[in-house]
Amino acid sequence: MHVGFVGTGNMGAPMAANILKAGHAMTVYDQRPEATAELERLGATRAADLPSLARGARVTLLSLPDERVVEAVVLGSPGAPGLLAGAQRGDVIFDLSTVSAESTRRLAARAAAGGVRLIDAPVSGSVSGARAATLAVMIGASQEDLAPWKPVLSAIGTHLFPLGALGHGNILKLLNNYVALTSQAVLCEAMALADRLGIPRDTVADVLGRSSGGSFILERKRAALAARDYRAGFFVDLALKDLRLALEMAERAGAGSTVAREAWRLYGEASRKGFGTLDSSGLLKLLEP
Repeated sequence: MHVGFVGTGNMGAPMAANILKAGHAMTVYDQRPEATAELERLGATRAADLPSLARGARVTLLSLPDERVVEAVVLGSPGAPGLLAGAQRGDVIFDLSTVSAESTRRLAARAAAGGVRLIDAPVSGSVSGARAATLAVMIGASQEDLAPWKPVLSAIGTHLFPLGALGHGNILKLLNNYVALTSQAVLCEAMALADRLGIPRDTVADVLGRSSGGSFILERKRAALAARDYRAGFFVDLALKDLRLALEMAERAGAGSTVAREAWRLYGEASRKGFGTLDSSGLLKLLEP
């Protein structure tokens, strides 16, 4: 299958590489030419622009930072035509980005006017999961609709969740990050308290990991937190954006969000203090003594 891939950053590049390794032909595009160099070495072709990528690929995957960029890539911007300028009727675009269901539905309607289907398919599992092709993929389409494209998505994730309705992938991804990022915030508070009480972080991780305080976040971040290694896998600023989207979703639904709102405040403070490009666990840098 010929696959297009747009956005080859920390998450996109390893996902695209795994699709190539699964035997699919690929055309790639990123605003930064250096971001596609390794994929070109693996056999991908770099497109000169987005319409030419769309003309060559029947299915295109997007891995982009926010709704504004997704919209510019799909619809185009002044002086820079988007994917729809080159896409053919029957083409499919899977958006792997973390955005709101409302933005996906608006874009999907615009794409459908030209016979192109846009489907939300956000991923979870961090950069390590992207490299290992073990991501969870939350898909706003039915099992039947997914079937023709399953070989492509199976190359990036071991857990594919067809959720039936457009936008439901976005909703589940935001719910996931609502829980994960709030859990990470309280873990960082606990680690900062342990610092003040003279208990080593690796000891805290060992005990919590075998007790009721254990979590996926603890297991994923324990080594980095113990080493005070806050090199970015998933930025503080992206955590801040995702929690904002989740809180907006909760507000529209009339749901309470007291705990997550406090976590959002903490990530915002970390960003304002200059920690926005640290890993999201770099929130601990704001809290540590």
